[in-house]
Amino acid sequence: MVPIKDLMTSPIISVDAQATVGAAAKLMCEKKISSLLVKEGEEYVGIITKTDLVKKLIAEDRDPKTTNVQTVMSKPLISRDGYVQRSEANEFMLRKHIKHLMVTEGKKVIGILTVKDMVS
Repeated sequence: MVPIKDLMTSPIISVDAQATVGAAAKLMCEKKISSLLVKEGEEYVGIITKTDLVKKLIAEDRDPKTTNVQTVMSKPLISRDGYVQRSEANEFMLRKHIKHLMVTEGKKVIGILTVKDMVS
């Protein structure tokens, strides 16, 4: 039995909700990651993923230089405790149709679990 905290990606890389989608996409490319948590002040308020970029930016013909992250991010954040087992997290992600899951310890977000993390 493997808890998801042993599989997650950490440290968390985030972007401000007011940042442009273009800046977020550039950061994702630089860090070679498929998502960024979105922050307002010190609070995580959403997530922006490659899928969000395709479905909510490109497909809707929005300008990445003028579109803010908050307009295309996914919310609310969906999370599970870091001690949840891989199989339970996998089932949960399948049921919710998500590819990114926030991993928490108490009320603190400590990482992100992706489908790729679970198969690596």
